[in-house]
Amino acid sequence: FLPLGVIDIGSNSVRLVVFDEPARLPTPRFNEKVLCGLGRGLGETGMLDEEGMRQARIAIRRFVSLARLMQVAKLEVVATAAARDAGNGAEFIHALESENAIAIRILSGTEEAMYSAYGVLSGIPDAEGVMGDLGGGSLELVAIDKRKVADSVTLPLGPLRIGGIGGYNQIKAFIDARLADVPWLKRQQGKPLYAVGGGWRAIARVHMAQTKSPLHIIHQYTLPRDQALEFTRLLARQGRESVLRMEGVPRRRQDALPLAALVMRRLLRVLMPSEVIFSAQGLREGLAYGMLDEAIKAQDPLLAFCTHMAEREGRFAGHGPEHGAELDRFIAPLFERESAAMKRLRLAAALLADIAWRVHPDYRGEQALGLILHAPFGGITQNERALLGLAVFARYAGTVSDPVAAPAWQMLDTTQVDYALVIGLGLRLGQTLSGGVPGVLNECRLRFLNGNLVLELPPRCEALNGEAVQRRTEALAKALNRGWEVRVAKAG
Repeated sequence: FLPLGVIDIGSNSVRLVVFDEPARLPTPRFNEKVLCGLGRGLGETGMLDEEGMRQARIAIRRFVSLARLMQVAKLEVVATAAARDAGNGAEFIHALESENAIAIRILSGTEEAMYSAYGVLSGIPDAEGVMGDLGGGSLELVAIDKRKVADSVTLPLGPLRIGGIGGYNQIKAFIDARLADVPWLKRQQGKPLYAVGGGWRAIARVHMAQTKSPLHIIHQYTLPRDQALEFTRLLARQGRESVLRMEGVPRRRQDALPLAALVMRRLLRVLMPSEVIFSAQGLREGLAYGMLDEAIKAQDPLLAFCTHMAEREGRFAGHGPEHGAELDRFIAPLFERESAAMKRLRLAAALLADIAWRVHPDYRGEQALGLILHAPFGGITQNERALLGLAVFARYAGTVSDPVAAPAWQMLDTTQVDYALVIGLGLRLGQTLSGGVPGVLNECRLRFLNGNLVLELPPRCEALNGEAVQRRTEALAKALNRGWEVRVAKAG
């Protein structure tokens, strides 16, 4: 179905996203939004905003035209809370269908919640807790448990909906009353809250700016419960002038940010989650995920994306993933006691070991690090992303201490930095020995013998033992505090 176009007609924004490969975690080829404010004043008037409808008409006409120019294989157009709840919502959607020759699905609250939960599961497949998607007009809450969705509810708690209720205390009481009507929330206490939606992502952006986070990536940015409670308390009490002075506040989210923070804070007081995990994937990604067959859904999103990058960027067309798997097997003996999570990151690093070969040699490490720190990966925490990036940086640079790599090593402890260095130097040796050619490393062997690191080559690869290979072997042994040797195995 790729490329897939999704037009999302929300209460606050209208957005077009065009997704492309890989299927397991599609990459946005194009992403544009217009903040129309369709749901502005909906709580008071019960109708869509007139100016919002005018802007939405213009945006949708443009988006449909772009999707057709891009020759998307499928265009999915959906409308959410504002169109669903407004007295003139159905009429407006019907007019859009006629004007643009498209079909538009008005999602029910249950459907909107389900697809938002699918979006979280697409990027965090082991998610277990409560997904909360705060849109302009509504809050969707879903209990999720490792690829399964359970209880769900849609509540009229979007900032555009509650802004006209009254003062701070009246809005707080309204939120609390709506949350009190959801009995299953208490059964989810102590589990993570997965936060979705532009208003809540703005909270993460502001926190990153305020704390000088070295990595400004929303996906799986995590706040412990106490930090989230305190930070949302501060944000919820801010007036407009105070918000304007705060660093990191998206310009178009300034008015809604205190309300978004207040909704999160009141939900946190009910759930008392272990942590808040922000998700970059939501409704639109969930629509794409819902179209996949079960075999593709079962794929690891990180490794699927790394495999796609290896296929696209590898020096030898069609052999990137194959060579990455060889590299991983080649360096595996260096790691005697390793968790499943670390083995997964090691394989990801091996798959990405050839992604910067087109760049000038002096900048390959920096290029690889930047790609990994900013790639739209799924299934990876901020800490894991830093470790993965640092390992591939070391594969090219031969070190992890370069100031260029500071955004990665600042997020890691000494043990993790050392681990990344050994992975990187092992990959560096493997790439030098094989020249990046698939098939060579399957016959070569790294092992420890009498306390030394030994690189053992088959007779047919003896000629590959050059000065560069010996330098790389020595550097790897030094990182392991070992002596070293390169030897040729006896024939037969």
